[in-house]
Amino acid sequence: MPVASQRRRRAPAMSPEDRRESIVRATLPLLAEHGGNVTTGQIARAAGIAEGTVFRVFADKKELIGACLEEAFRPDGLVAELTAIPAAEGLREILVRAARAIGSYVDRLGALMQGLAASGYRQDDGKNADGGDGPMRHLGPISRALSTLLAPHDERLRLGAERSTGYLIGLVFVDRLAGRFGGSTADPEELVDLFLRGAGSSTEEGPLA
Repeated sequence: MPVASQRRRRAPAMSPEDRRESIVRATLPLLAEHGGNVTTGQIARAAGIAEGTVFRVFADKKELIGACLEEAFRPDGLVAELTAIPAAEGLREILVRAARAIGSYVDRLGALMQGLAASGYRQDDGKNADGGDGPMRHLGPISRALSTLLAPHDERLRLGAERSTGYLIGLVFVDRLAGRFGGSTADPEELVDLFLRGAGSSTEEGPLA
């Protein structure tokens, strides 16, 4: 019986890189729930491996958390979402879809960082893994993808596609993060209307299509 149990717990053969990726994926939702207080036992159960397997690819839990932060901040998925938005869509629809994608990215980061902060985890603990500047160093690829998407509509944007990109990203980030601190958040359509028309109450012009 013990032998059978050991066989059931034996992790399938993987390369160290694949094993790290698998453990990180299993750990990310646990960090949002438990923060830095998550145990390696919980991580192992979520990943379907023996606890010792965690330490075959990570020196300690601190290194694992750092790897999770790096993975969470990676903009690859968001960039792919932005790139997939059809450029032939109307400007307002492009902006709404982009704002929704960016908002989801910020929400995932916010849940993770809120969980870590609540547990007393200091962001500097992950400095070596994340480069020390959090999501800021990942804004470049996001900005370039969005700027490329808006480029065909450059003349319709008063500040041009490139400068408008920075304002839209900033607006979404501030709105979503405000919600993490008890404020209210807007849906993507509201944010885009604010972005296109400003905060005035005039309704003389309809929304851009």
